[in-house]
Amino acid sequence: MKRSILLFLLMFGLFSQLRAEVNFLRGPLAEALKKAGAEKKPVMIDFITDWCRWCDTLERNTYSDEGVAGFINANLVPIKIDAEKGEGIGIAKEYGVHAYPTILLVHADGQEIDRLLGYMPPEPFMKSLRDYVRGENTLASLKAALERSPADPQAQYLVGKKYSAREDPAGAEPYFRKLLQLDPSDRLHHAEEAHYSLAMNALHQSKDTGPLTGFVKHYPESPMAGDALSSLVSFSIKQKKGKEARRYLEEYLARTPDDFSIMNNYAWNCAEQMINLDHAAEIAARAVTLTKSDGDKAMVLDTEAAVEFARGRRDEAIALEEQAVGLLKNANPKQRKPYDEALEKYRGKTAAQ
Repeated sequence: MKRSILLFLLMFGLFSQLRAEVNFLRGPLAEALKKAGAEKKPVMIDFITDWCRWCDTLERNTYSDEGVAGFINANLVPIKIDAEKGEGIGIAKEYGVHAYPTILLVHADGQEIDRLLGYMPPEPFMKSLRDYVRGENTLASLKAALERSPADPQAQYLVGKKYSAREDPAGAEPYFRKLLQLDPSDRLHHAEEAHYSLAMNALHQSKDTGPLTGFVKHYPESPMAGDALSSLVSFSIKQKKGKEARRYLEEYLARTPDDFSIMNNYAWNCAEQMINLDHAAEIAARAVTLTKSDGDKAMVLDTEAAVEFARGRRDEAIALEEQAVGLLKNANPKQRKPYDEALEKYRGKTAAQ
């Protein structure tokens, strides 16, 4: 009897975890704001897109967590908004949302409390939500603390870091510059992060690569040196500077030779910009050999197919895309859709000349 009860409890616990889900609204944002006002709760807006893989990962790993789902359902009014469809286009623009997933907490009047960018596992995700609901560690609360102690370099750092976490180096710049003035000997050990953010802002605002390349030379062992090189690769491709892009990629891979993700991004972006196509094909083929899961392998094969199609090698593109589709035969339709569409494109159109 005891064994039966124990088994029941174990199965019930497992079943409860499997059933855990966030009760997202899907209607207009106005309805969520109205509901929030009536219930005296903040609204949690989850900005998504059809193609956002990390949105799916957040759904699968974080929102399915019993603690996370329970907290959100009890304390927030959650709503999902597709940033590329319907009213979502204007709402994303209004809040300055450019990356996905982005999760905003807003008051019932629509005023932003704070935001989270990118995928986060359950524990840190929950901590941030709890803080924001309590009004702690929000941008507003950190700015209020800074107003009380403007000569405190740590207070300057915390506000700068908050902007940096939002991928807003322009917003972070004045606070990081003040930090460096107030702590010239780097007693707080924040100079490296501050210099990286300032260098990124120079790249975004002035298209000046000098500060980022200087950062890599000055902080060669920093984990952010890899991020700097990755940004330089992407920037150079967009500027159609093929030699520079290849040089930065080679410097990155000298540090992290098995990073198939940056190889995939490099090859894909080269195909879109129609530069370095022969080298992109080599890099994509190399990246395929480094993948470990069927999903990752399919993604890189899809990129390799795009490169081959851009090179005018239609048959090779079809063969590679067929391999990618085959690896996803058990995937959900949403995940398969872009691969099926690419295969139709390669089969139905002549090769690029």
